[in-house]
Amino acid sequence: FFNPLSNNGASKLALKKLELLLDEKNELYESTDIIEASKDIASFKARIKKEDKIIIIGGDGTLHKYINQTRKFAITNETYLYKAGTGNDFSREFKNVQLINITEYIKDVPVFSFDGKEELFLNCTGFGVDGEVCRMVNESTDSKKGIQYFKNALKTFKKFKRYDLEITVDGVRHIYKNVWFTTIMNGKYFGGGMKLSPSAERLDDKLECYVIHSLGLLKLLLLFPTIFIGKHMLFKGVGISKLDGKEFIVKANTEEVLESDGEVYTGIKEFIVKR
Repeated sequence: FFNPLSNNGASKLALKKLELLLDEKNELYESTDIIEASKDIASFKARIKKEDKIIIIGGDGTLHKYINQTRKFAITNETYLYKAGTGNDFSREFKNVQLINITEYIKDVPVFSFDGKEELFLNCTGFGVDGEVCRMVNESTDSKKGIQYFKNALKTFKKFKRYDLEITVDGVRHIYKNVWFTTIMNGKYFGGGMKLSPSAERLDDKLECYVIHSLGLLKLLLLFPTIFIGKHMLFKGVGISKLDGKEFIVKANTEEVLESDGEVYTGIKEFIVKR
């Protein structure tokens, strides 16, 4: 199950490599284009036998697309990810593993909703400067997404207008001023390799929310590189707030760019996340 657009088309090469491996083992397989299959998911499900295993070739965007398009069809087959994406924030948690068994990780994933829409996500969802940076990265043709994220972040910081935030976590209301971004994490990484949530566990029953606020541009620029290595929480009292919970109601006083697993939605003032 592959995405021909993943990693600027590099997933096609990954598909060929995987097919060669399967041929060597005399395995029977069928290759399916996710874009074509998405036109008729019911037919795709009907072709899957109980004993079949599913291999998804791609990265975060492909996984996001797969779990959302198949969520109503109760596909319970053993499922694997063959890493071939750009950012690969999901697969970074599985060091040096090319073929990852993700069966348990896609069974019970969080939901976010906005403007009457509802979707699942695997890694993160949030808005602010992060969403704007993701929008710019998605428009870039550079395959080194982590580097592109950092470069575009520096450009965006200089012109970004901070917002005020009201966030209610499991019924408890919090207020923040001059917010740069708000991100709710299910996994450890976002932005193509930034370890924003080093303590996150995918299979537990809670999410972690990080609010970056009340910082001037210079302090933000000094803090930002430490997020790549997951050491930002060592700097207490410098404008990073961490909230844990199962339900988050997030409201901004201005329209922001919302991103989820790298997918971007513009003009959003409020969203809800539930575990």
